[in-house]
Amino acid sequence: MMRKGLLLLALLALSGLGLAQRAVSFRLSLPPAGLGVGLEAPLERNLAFRGYGDLFPSGPSFLLAGEVLFKPDLGQVDRDLKGIRPYFGGGLGGFIPGSAGADLGLHISLGVEVLLDPRTGVFVDGEYFSGFGGRRSSRTVIGVNLR
Repeated sequence: MMRKGLLLLALLALSGLGLAQRAVSFRLSLPPAGLGVGLEAPLERNLAFRGYGDLFPSGPSFLLAGEVLFKPDLGQVDRDLKGIRPYFGGGLGGFIPGSAGADLGLHISLGVEVLLDPRTGVFVDGEYFSGFGGRRSSRTVIGVNLR
């Protein structure tokens, strides 16, 4: 199970390398402690799709999710705020524990990304997962997007 999850995370990371104008994300989450990679792609001017996989070594367990984010650049309102991008959105996620069955559910995100330069941004994100099978969890994620 652990090998399959690591292979899936590696494939997710490599799939973004050949796509222009996309961002590859590297993520660290607490609690529970987890590491992850993701791919973010713009859909429209203020909309983006983000797909990612996170590994929680304590289980081991995995969270795979895809979500649509409303992500405006505040520079559209005030030029002094250019590069600050608050966002919120949601989608579907799947939690795959190492010992029991998987749980599919809704995933919600709220956060902010600050662009350090046009190709690099750091983000802080609060996430909530509510599984259809009853599992609920929330966590804080920090990470970097590389375009």
